[in-house]
Amino acid sequence: MTMPGTHDHNLVILSVAVAIFASYTALTLARRIRASQGRARLAWLAAAAIALGGGIWSMHFVAMLSFSMPGMPMKYELTLTLVSLALAVGFTGAGLASFNWQHASRARIVIAGLLIATGVVAMHYLGMAAMRMPASLSYDWRWVAVSVIIAVVAATSAIWLVSRDRQTPWQLLAAVIMGAAIAGMHYAGMAAAIFTMNSPVDTVPGAASFSQTSLAIAVTVITVLILLLSLGAAQLDRMFVRAERREARSMLRLKVADILRGSKTEDALTEVAELLCTHFGVSRAGLGDLDPVADEFDYRICWTDGSVPPLNGRFPAAAFGVKIVAALSAGETVVIDDLFATAMSDEARTLETARNVDTRSILVVPFVRDGQLRTIVYLNGREPRAWRADEIAFMEEMAERIRLVIERIAVEDQLRQLNSELEARVEARTLELQHAEGARREVDALYRAYFENTPDSLFVIAVTAEGSFLVEQINPSHARDVGFALDRVQGRPVETILPPGAVDQVLESYRRVVETGEIDHRRDFFELNGGPQHWDTTLVPLKGPDGRVTKIMGASRNVTAQVNAEEALRQSQKLEAMGQLTGGVAHDFNNLLTPILGALDRLHHKGLGDERDRRLIAGALQSADRAKTLVHRLLSFARRQPLRPEPVNLSDLTSDMLDLVKTTVGPRVKVDLEAPSDVPSAHADANQIEMALLNLSVNARDAMPEGGTLRISVGRATDRPDRPAMLPNDEFVFLCVRDTGVGMDEQTRQRAIEPFFSTKGIGKGTGLGLSMAHGLAAQLGGALSIDSQPGTGTEICLWLPQSEAAAKAPQAEPRVTSILAGGRVLLVDDEDEVRESTAQMLEDLNFELTIASSAVEAWEMIRTGFLPEILITDHLMPQMSGCQLALATRRVSPSTRILVISGYTEGDGIDPSLPLLAKPFAKADLALALERLSADTRATLDERTSPEGFGERNHASGQNRLADEID
Repeated sequence: MTMPGTHDHNLVILSVAVAIFASYTALTLARRIRASQGRARLAWLAAAAIALGGGIWSMHFVAMLSFSMPGMPMKYELTLTLVSLALAVGFTGAGLASFNWQHASRARIVIAGLLIATGVVAMHYLGMAAMRMPASLSYDWRWVAVSVIIAVVAATSAIWLVSRDRQTPWQLLAAVIMGAAIAGMHYAGMAAAIFTMNSPVDTVPGAASFSQTSLAIAVTVITVLILLLSLGAAQLDRMFVRAERREARSMLRLKVADILRGSKTEDALTEVAELLCTHFGVSRAGLGDLDPVADEFDYRICWTDGSVPPLNGRFPAAAFGVKIVAALSAGETVVIDDLFATAMSDEARTLETARNVDTRSILVVPFVRDGQLRTIVYLNGREPRAWRADEIAFMEEMAERIRLVIERIAVEDQLRQLNSELEARVEARTLELQHAEGARREVDALYRAYFENTPDSLFVIAVTAEGSFLVEQINPSHARDVGFALDRVQGRPVETILPPGAVDQVLESYRRVVETGEIDHRRDFFELNGGPQHWDTTLVPLKGPDGRVTKIMGASRNVTAQVNAEEALRQSQKLEAMGQLTGGVAHDFNNLLTPILGALDRLHHKGLGDERDRRLIAGALQSADRAKTLVHRLLSFARRQPLRPEPVNLSDLTSDMLDLVKTTVGPRVKVDLEAPSDVPSAHADANQIEMALLNLSVNARDAMPEGGTLRISVGRATDRPDRPAMLPNDEFVFLCVRDTGVGMDEQTRQRAIEPFFSTKGIGKGTGLGLSMAHGLAAQLGGALSIDSQPGTGTEICLWLPQSEAAAKAPQAEPRVTSILAGGRVLLVDDEDEVRESTAQMLEDLNFELTIASSAVEAWEMIRTGFLPEILITDHLMPQMSGCQLALATRRVSPSTRILVISGYTEGDGIDPSLPLLAKPFAKADLALALERLSADTRATLDERTSPEGFGERNHASGQNRLADEID
């Protein structure tokens, strides 16, 4: 018969309380296991096993004592009961021992839970087997399975809770859950038990006997006492460990402080790394610096316990994981219990690095300065490790101490280095300052030397806040040019110094520089020092710290002489152009006069017409001669006449020019001439003397704007006591021009002969008249003198050397001699009228005439065999000039006599060896030129027939040509 059993509810509650209390005690002791090492850890492991196993057994024993069946006495076999206790303690201890307290993996949790559950189940069912009663015991397998499941779940949950680092409230909750689960497993097992009576018993329900209750209370009290003692021991141990930890950390702080204070930086940090490695029980500790440019960690300090290699050298930052480096760069402490089981380190490269350096757990504290990661202090463990919060906080504290000491040591090193270098730096700086001062003094000296000695006018103008301009500095050149001394103008406003005409221009320029802040260049014109002046000025603004122009530095140059020279140059260029035009006109006029003069000369010599006609022809011929003379003067003015000194009768020259001078100076000027006939001839160029006389007369006229008297005088140097001292002797004559004009002061008289110097004002003179006259006198070996006083007039004299020969009288008309009769003449001229007139003259002189209208045509005739005895050619012709034709003909036919005619009397471009006849000419001029040409030819023939020259002739052709010339 199956017997139902009953439970004493009080004892049931007591059994559950025992289970919960035993669970709490076991969890508390398990925390000590995690915090202990070595033997202490084994002791706490045993205590936890006894507390949990014994508590479970006590709960089971009390729960069994609460169970009773009516009329059925129960007893327990002591041996099996003790064995059940041993099983509970043993399996619990095995489960706790197999668990990794530093890294709670799932496998280890399951294994430990199974071992503890096995102990609980074995203890329960062995305890049930220890029951002695008049009944047989069987089990319902379904409830047995439920009880086993409850045991496994309860044990596994207990281990998992033990592995967590929970606070006390969470630990109480875990103890309640675990205790209730253990009690649930027991009562599930009791529900599986089936009791079958061996004999009839009283089935009246009953309660546990007094003896059972007393025994249950006694067991409970004993268990509670044991658990309380265990808790007390755990609390004491915790207190001792905390105290020991505080003491160890205090000692570590002191050691680290001593080490960092008294050793070299590298050695001190290595010792600190060793202390940290020992204190935290890790395999590696050290420091690393981040190179932000290369993005690499330089691990310069590392200490290991020997189980792992040191981490030294440079490693890419990315090798330790982008996530880890990002967290460190953000200033976060990186704490990883297991690199192979954390999301922060799940990168493939991070895991590879962890395997290479044999590291599973890390604790890294960063040093961040100016937003940039600089240094890290790290701890590495070979095994997974659950880092406690107090460990992390203490490591951060130590890292901060290390950082402060490192920075302090770095600052001290810098200070020591600075102190050691301070003297050298002070000395170097002193030398730099001395050199700078010397350079500044040198620059100041150079500036002062330039400022005081430059010919340019330099000045400094101060600009006041009100906009006034005060003179601050002027150099000697400026003081000399403007006539102001520095001590008289320094500090004075500009407008109180300059004349009214110049103030407005100057102030306008100053204001423009102040407004624009830019360099200004300008040219001013104003009356200064009694006359008009031109000034080129450059103004440079000098700004103060506020950007306002506070000073103006200026450089001025008096360019009055330059401006006058430029104007004179323009005038001379006009004169040059006018001279070129005049020369061209004179050349063309000579071509026009040649046929006119030739025709009038022919008519005059033929005596055609009545007396009146002959008188008119003679007058026209005289006018043509005067025109010829005028053209020669125009050519001389145009510089087309070379300087040809010859004996010149100054009295006749001035007398001939008197009318021209009177016409030139005008009716308001009276012209007097003193030209004795006994004055010796001068060695001079008549044309140039005429030009000089005209220039001096014009200057005299301009010096007498209201009219006056112009006196021209000629005489011997011995007649004048005031002749110049530079004349070497008395063999000189003079030509003087005196006026009654305004005269010249000494300064003007000294500069009067300078080229382009003029007192007539711009556009009223070239400044070349006196300089040309002075140059002419000097070139002829004479001199020019000036005698003048303001208000008394001026006398200018040309002193010319006397000529040893007398001046030639006017040439009589040449006589045509018999030597001119006959002969072949080739006449070449591109002007039809000139060619026709010259041809008529040659026919009258009995020459056989051949005519060519160009040099090219004539050369073609000569080249094809025509060899004239005389070649008369014009010079300037198209394509080929007369000079070129003459030289070519001379090479082909040396016996041909050559005469060149030209409208330019100086023979521009004509070979000097060629005879020259100037246009216009009459028949007598042509006959004389041909007679001279024949005379020269006879002299050449005489020389060639001499014994010295005979051997140089060509015997074949030379004799024939000589015979022709003699004939």
